[in-house]
Amino acid sequence: MADEPREPEVGQGLETEEKMQLKHILWDDSGAVAHLTMNRPKQNVMNMEMLKEMAWAIESLNNNDDVRLLLLDASPECEGYFSAGVGAEGYTSQLVFQMLDAFHRVFRATIDISKPVIAVVDGLASAGGCELAAFCDLVIATDQARFLQPEIKLGVFPPLGAVVYPRVIGPRRAMELLLTGDALNAQQALVMGLVNRVVPRAALKETVDSIVKRISEQSAPVLALMKRVIFEGTWMPFDQALKKSQDIYLNQLFDLEDSQEGLRALIEKRKPVWKNK
Repeated sequence: MADEPREPEVGQGLETEEKMQLKHILWDDSGAVAHLTMNRPKQNVMNMEMLKEMAWAIESLNNNDDVRLLLLDASPECEGYFSAGVGAEGYTSQLVFQMLDAFHRVFRATIDISKPVIAVVDGLASAGGCELAAFCDLVIATDQARFLQPEIKLGVFPPLGAVVYPRVIGPRRAMELLLTGDALNAQQALVMGLVNRVVPRAALKETVDSIVKRISEQSAPVLALMKRVIFEGTWMPFDQALKKSQDIYLNQLFDLEDSQEGLRALIEKRKPVWKNK
């Protein structure tokens, strides 16, 4: 893959007014390929601080015309995981709006920069981690990758996933993925259209490097325009759909006793007991 990512140095790459001290990601935007590595071992559980770092890094590419594409992966210290999703605090009524807003800011940032985004998944991508991979433009996975949206088993649903998956893999497959909460192995994800390629772990670097090289050799503004046309043709009206999904999630789902029971069961590490109300 690309060179090892690092924190930005003053005067290199990032041109924003405020420099952020990065604790949970590694970031390198000094070349034609920006490289964002999630680095919160071991499971890359995304907390508020990590989400803000990710959004800040991606948003910084708005004024960086030298960067042609963004590569997203997990650090070697997170072996076995791409990301296990958002932390349990993101499901509490006290923090759900703030966490959802921070999470969705990352996705909006990838739209705003209008640069192709490649996800590299080697391990488990669960819940928000699975949504993150699904929203990328290309997904390269190893045969060790697994994809999971378990929210239905906790009495909730992924508001972004409910908007993303019908557009990425089609409504019937989205229904199966989201209604069952069953995990997909890499080959199942490939057949479903959730990933572009599945390769052995030994071939991952060569495969990613080859794809990155071919894309990064192209014109930056043409790449941006191509992504914008494909995105708008496929996703419009994305903001309206996401707003509606988020509204139901915040104002109807969290009023249910079953969604609160699902959270308690998650914290207490037990199976939920549904009241169906």
